[in-house]
Amino acid sequence: MTLTLLAAAPKGPLDAWSPTLLAQFALLLPLIALLIILAFTIDSRRVSAAISIIFTLASVICALLVVAIEAAHPLHLERPATYLQFFTGQSGGPSEFILQWGVLADPLAATVGLAVVLVSLLVQVYALSFMRREDGVIRFFGVLLFATFAMLGVTLSVSYFEMLLFFGMVTLSTYLMIGHWWQREQAAAAATRAFIISLVGDLALLVGVAYIYFRFNELNFQTLAGQYAGGRVSSNGLFIMAILVFIAAAAKSALFPLHVWLPGSAQAPAPAAALIHSAGSAVCGVYLIARTYGLFHVSPRGLALLAIAGGLSAVLGVLWALFQDNLKRAIAYTTMGELGLMVLALGIGAYGAGVFELFTHAWPKALLFLVAGVIIRELRTERLSEMGGLWRRMRFTRWLMLIAVAAAAGIPPFSTFWSKDTIMSKALALDSPLAIAVIAAVTFLGAMALARIFALAFTGETARRRRFEPERIRDAGGRIAFAMSLLAIVSVVAGIRAFGSRIDPIAFITFPGVPLPNSHFMAAAVMAATAVLGVGVGWVVYARRLPVPAALRPVRHAMGEGLFVDRAYRLGTVAVLLPVSRAMGWVETRVVDGATDLIAESVAFAGQPRSWLAQVRARRLLIGLFAGVVALGAITVVLAGRIIGKAG
Repeated sequence: MTLTLLAAAPKGPLDAWSPTLLAQFALLLPLIALLIILAFTIDSRRVSAAISIIFTLASVICALLVVAIEAAHPLHLERPATYLQFFTGQSGGPSEFILQWGVLADPLAATVGLAVVLVSLLVQVYALSFMRREDGVIRFFGVLLFATFAMLGVTLSVSYFEMLLFFGMVTLSTYLMIGHWWQREQAAAAATRAFIISLVGDLALLVGVAYIYFRFNELNFQTLAGQYAGGRVSSNGLFIMAILVFIAAAAKSALFPLHVWLPGSAQAPAPAAALIHSAGSAVCGVYLIARTYGLFHVSPRGLALLAIAGGLSAVLGVLWALFQDNLKRAIAYTTMGELGLMVLALGIGAYGAGVFELFTHAWPKALLFLVAGVIIRELRTERLSEMGGLWRRMRFTRWLMLIAVAAAAGIPPFSTFWSKDTIMSKALALDSPLAIAVIAAVTFLGAMALARIFALAFTGETARRRRFEPERIRDAGGRIAFAMSLLAIVSVVAGIRAFGSRIDPIAFITFPGVPLPNSHFMAAAVMAATAVLGVGVGWVVYARRLPVPAALRPVRHAMGEGLFVDRAYRLGTVAVLLPVSRAMGWVETRVVDGATDLIAESVAFAGQPRSWLAQVRARRLLIGLFAGVVALGAITVVLAGRIIGKAG
């Protein structure tokens, strides 16, 4: 009787609306706004900014509807279209070559897509006031729209082919955001470094896509997920595919040793840095791993690679964050720690928890960078050693910073506590001491690094410098305060789990064959105690501004420089690439050009011998004579060999 009543009940809007159509609108709206700005409002700052925000708001509404529909009906739906099709002339499976593009709607895409567009919207509202006195405001909003479109394209991709196209767009948008202040040498260098490393990842993905298509004759994610374990490819072949996809993800998500672009992203304006680190290119690689998880799931070595690389990157990231004097670089290294933790979670099988960590970390991370932008603007310095005394001068900003620190550190009941708790639950269920130790260490050191940032910026006295008056410091207000307040609210409530209901985010985002990492009180107690202890130790150590002992200064310098990995890259470039380029240049000028000139002169000499005889030099005659003797000797050897062979 109950089933009959349910079947006869009228359907609501969520049952009738198409989530793929709404996802398509969410994807295209930022691109449409960008085209309108370029075509009609390129000369008006206010109109261009208004168009950008209005269209992004419409995209947010579409993304919210997709999440609501998927929460009611968690299905994998696609809206594909043929991009390229032709017949190869062969028989069997390879007879037809098809490339498709489109959009999909499933819990993973809906969750991450909402984070992308909502962070982008709040960042743009913040930028209305923050970028008001800067040059290139219209260009900045255009780049934000392009970055939103590119990241949404990655989120909604249905195939490796489409993912590769949008990966390239993410690379370009990251380059443009980091290099916004292109007049600054450091910003230009950081943008170039990010572009080169991201391009390495894109090339690895290109090779991986070609290899996957060669072995499976298919590029659709959903179709391939059921074919990886079909026995068509050996375990070594699957591991090679996993390595190529992992390299692409590591380059985008700044995993060691491809992390060197992430600290330089602090050269971007604060709104752009907030988007990059919270829901932009920095999480693009983690999403790629989550979307292609079927490949790693059938390759135990692939999962081990994720766990090892993620754990190592997480530990190094939070360690380096403890020794940074630059405010935005310190926050950037905490991002590396969070990204490593996400990859570690995916490596140990905590699929839903890893994606949930991606979602919960986006809000406090964006808030941290936006608050950092306000602090740097008021203090006119990015060095933590020159900050302090903001506890009384910026009362509203201090509370926002406290919320961001608590949420990013994993203190209950703020956002990342719930995701970190579930990751630890999976490690406890696996009974893996190493994974448990790494997760606890990353949480403790990350909380300590965040407490250090807060203590150095807000406690003590404001350092007096030339042409700087601390009395003129003003607290955040207006649109800047509004955008940060919304982020603070989401940072408080984003991780709260509705236990036992369908909107539990851990049960919402699942992968077939991977058991749910259900939380339990032991994991919650361990993570809460670890986060609180880390914040407490960081406050005690850094609020007092204790001097560093002389014996530890070399260690501090080495850790502050990231163990000189960036310098090793530069030295390797100078020691290897420059000599190779010089050698190639010598070969081109001396060998290739010389041979070409010799052939050209020989032809001209044969055509007009009388006019050339007067210009021939003894050196050219000797070279020609020697070449002729060598050629004659080679011909003689060949002919003699043939004659002897026939005689024998």
